[in-house]
Amino acid sequence: MAKPLIVCRDLDIIYNKGKSNEFKALTGASTDIYEGEYIILFGASGSGKSTLMYSIQGSLPPGNGTMLIGGEDIYAISIEDRVYFQRYVMGIIFQQFNLIPSLTVLDNVALPMIFANKDKPTRNRRAQSLLDRFGVGMVSHKITPMLSGGQQQRVSVARSMVNDPKILLADEPTGNLDSVSTQQVMDKIDEINTFDRRTVIMVSHNAAHLSYAHRVYYLKDGAIVREVVNPQRKQIKPVKEGETIVTELEQLARLFPYDSIETLRVKSLVNFLTQDYTFTQIERMEKMVQSFITGKIDRDTYIKMLTLPYDRGGVAVPEAVARKMAKTSKEILHQADDIRRFRNGHDKEHVFFDQHKLAERLRDHMLKAHRMKLSKKQDDNLVEIIADRVVGVTDEGIFHEHLQKGVTVGGLAITEKEADDIVRYFEKLVAQGVDVSYKS
Repeated sequence: MAKPLIVCRDLDIIYNKGKSNEFKALTGASTDIYEGEYIILFGASGSGKSTLMYSIQGSLPPGNGTMLIGGEDIYAISIEDRVYFQRYVMGIIFQQFNLIPSLTVLDNVALPMIFANKDKPTRNRRAQSLLDRFGVGMVSHKITPMLSGGQQQRVSVARSMVNDPKILLADEPTGNLDSVSTQQVMDKIDEINTFDRRTVIMVSHNAAHLSYAHRVYYLKDGAIVREVVNPQRKQIKPVKEGETIVTELEQLARLFPYDSIETLRVKSLVNFLTQDYTFTQIERMEKMVQSFITGKIDRDTYIKMLTLPYDRGGVAVPEAVARKMAKTSKEILHQADDIRRFRNGHDKEHVFFDQHKLAERLRDHMLKAHRMKLSKKQDDNLVEIIADRVVGVTDEGIFHEHLQKGVTVGGLAITEKEADDIVRYFEKLVAQGVDVSYKS
């Protein structure tokens, strides 16, 4: 099995240790990053994402914990060796560009090669080649203040690659750029990852960037609070079959990147329960659903709060609709609890013993919820289809596709509309029952 290129274990970074203004910028951070991955460290300002990146770069020794690059503790080696490591293994792109205004663009890019004892013709050829590649070769003779922000950042990208590093670090590389320049820089960094097969670690607070990454580490208050896999990219980090299961919570996490897992679960369920309601009504309903999910209110109180008139703080839902919402919520949460226990391996009540027993329970629930009657063969096929989805062998699209297949090839032979209804409902069960706080 492949070993991670970067291993961070229980890392603490403390500024001004022992002084009155001591501050712990990073607490218990653990990561595994594999060669060729595109990783984003995501979070609000002050969350610890830049601190983690600069610790990986070799500039911030940990107060506690371990940082291994290629199996070697970079803080246990000599200063000379660490400088060599930073020069040849790491490339870095800064938000503020950090170009020298008195030098030409060509000389800015070639500068790191001087410290590698490369002769001037070699330096200039390499620098010009990279500038041409990143679309700024025509300005190589100019000084950097004459360039636009987008051009300067592409020069910075070229400089970061001049010593052919294995790992590219990018600290908010588009923070000072307009939308057009941002797209150009992001595409070039993606090209470095995809075609040069370089490991990319980017610090960002822009949710629009998340689709580029293989995996995203979310940070808050100096801690990694969750790790989310991007289902749109083929994963490099080895994952056992069924270990990771992608649900709509990952999609919601991109729309609401700073929300907690619990809040995303609430949004998922409210999205299913609501149809033609105003934004304010939906906001109120989210609070009520949150109270119901967390057990702060019972079913009767939930119904009462939903039916209260709008001017009394309610949602003004008709009583029949409120009762149906409460019934649906309770059933989804109950079935999701089975999934959660199975996924976490905590079947203390011995309700079921394997995925097929769980799938049978879920099949019975789905048939009842959708008032469906199936043949024996369809019944058996549905169990297999559900079992594969619950353990993460299939995704939502394949689940939908298998439902429409013929009975003899393992499907139910139902219409697209019927499959839509089943998948929409079942994905709510999965979203409520699967923990997306993947372990490092």
